[in-house]
Amino acid sequence: MKNILLLIVGGFAIGILLAFLNIQFNFWGFVVILILAFAALSYRDVRYMFLSKDIDKIERYLEKKRHEPYYGFILELANGNLSLAKNELDELERKWKGKKTAVFWAQYYLKAKNLSKAKEKLEQIEQVDIRTYIQAGIAVEEKNFKVAEEFKSLLSKDWMKLAIELEMALGRKNYSLAKEKKEQALAVTKGLQYYMLYREFEQLKGDSS
Repeated sequence: MKNILLLIVGGFAIGILLAFLNIQFNFWGFVVILILAFAALSYRDVRYMFLSKDIDKIERYLEKKRHEPYYGFILELANGNLSLAKNELDELERKWKGKKTAVFWAQYYLKAKNLSKAKEKLEQIEQVDIRTYIQAGIAVEEKNFKVAEEFKSLLSKDWMKLAIELEMALGRKNYSLAKEKKEQALAVTKGLQYYMLYREFEQLKGDSS
């Protein structure tokens, strides 16, 4: 939002300046310049949210943006600070006024092992893959591995399947398999998802840790 506002203000300022100086310019060329400027300003966010595998840089990015409750929540949940994560969620709820926060609450309750609350939030999650992923996670917590397998088979994203396989391996205390699944899951993820998986299973030492 800040970047967009900067571009709008900058665009108006440039337009006024060009008009004042009576300088002719190509409108579509000006639009292209604005688009390129927006891409340049947004690259840092895109890089750390979706592309990077540098844990330290992603964490510094989250720390700088932690004044926004969404990023604060990711940072605290990934590091297991559940009370602080809940504070961020409460703030997010106030800011977003209840819109599409169910997935974050379900993730929080699952991490806090409050499975009844996590189940209550499932019906409010619109994204089918995410809802199924959380259902599989709940089944793993309940040691119902057969049901977890059934939910896992419905997932379309490889990292989700691997993360559930990792959780099941941990639930069965098969730590060598869990390490293997951790490495496979990290290999197919980037950005914030990579950061969350890495931090959550950091205790499982593997080749890329």
